[in-house]
Amino acid sequence: MNTISQAIKNYNNNQFHNYYLNGDDVFLEKFFINQINQKFIGNDGQKILYHFSVDNESDFFNNLNSQSLFNSKKMIVCWDINKLSKQGKKEFIDYVESNPSKDVALIVIYPGFRVKNKFISDLTRILTTVDVRTPFPGKMKNWVKFYTKVKNIRMTNDLINFYIDYFGDSLSNVIGEINKHSMYSENKSLDIADDYGNYVKSDRNYSYWQFLDSVGKKKLLRALNIYRSMVENGMSHNYILSGLSNLFINIYIKNNSLNCINDFPLMNKILINNMNIYSSNFNSEESLALLNYLHKIDKMVKTFKYGVNLNFELFILKVCSE
Repeated sequence: MNTISQAIKNYNNNQFHNYYLNGDDVFLEKFFINQINQKFIGNDGQKILYHFSVDNESDFFNNLNSQSLFNSKKMIVCWDINKLSKQGKKEFIDYVESNPSKDVALIVIYPGFRVKNKFISDLTRILTTVDVRTPFPGKMKNWVKFYTKVKNIRMTNDLINFYIDYFGDSLSNVIGEINKHSMYSENKSLDIADDYGNYVKSDRNYSYWQFLDSVGKKKLLRALNIYRSMVENGMSHNYILSGLSNLFINIYIKNNSLNCINDFPLMNKILINNMNIYSSNFNSEESLALLNYLHKIDKMVKTFKYGVNLNFELFILKVCSE
């Protein structure tokens, strides 16, 4: 799989430009699309967007196969490609494999990167696959610095770290928070100690993936603080229970080399890639015992028994202390 920088660096006007974006970070999607748009179309061509959950696939294929009288270029970006009909999928594969026009660039965006079937496998084989998954914190920091440099936004290193720590479930969220801070501060240098920084610190909400990550890494105080914050902000016990169950099922699957991890998807790339750390903290017997404990909490939640919060906190204490 190509990184964004590799795909852009290897761009060649004499090649076919057909890309499959693997991941779900909206900022990286938009960035890559804009880069290809500038290189391929420039100021002379069309950018056409298709969402197959709502748009007609016959219009898509008419646009794909139609030739311009003036040799103008067009870039077609499509979402929900898996919603094409069976015949549509075959026709699309045939088009890409039959040396299509160099005047048409295709960008397929399919955020369900854990879904695998023959059609998706064929697409990843015949299209240039580009990684647009949310980057790890180190790489995310590089993207943030790149973005702030382009937008001429000045901000302290502490503030960058803060935004990545609390909003880093996606690069899009981090960039969104930086933009809000910049608008509030009217182009002044952004600092974690300025008025808006203090407001965000006092009003911050943790992300759910941070809770699961803390549990998996046995960080007791952080896991308890995030759990209490989530409950105070209205997150349901059922939702918390579902994520914890998936986490320990994935740990059990990892430790026993079972081939069914896609049946119990985790939330994001960070959790998936930290699975080696989590699985080293718990053996198979511990995972099963913790899943049994969660089953007991589940029965309490469903029967509205008193003491659910206490049992969740006792569970976190048990997980992170052993």
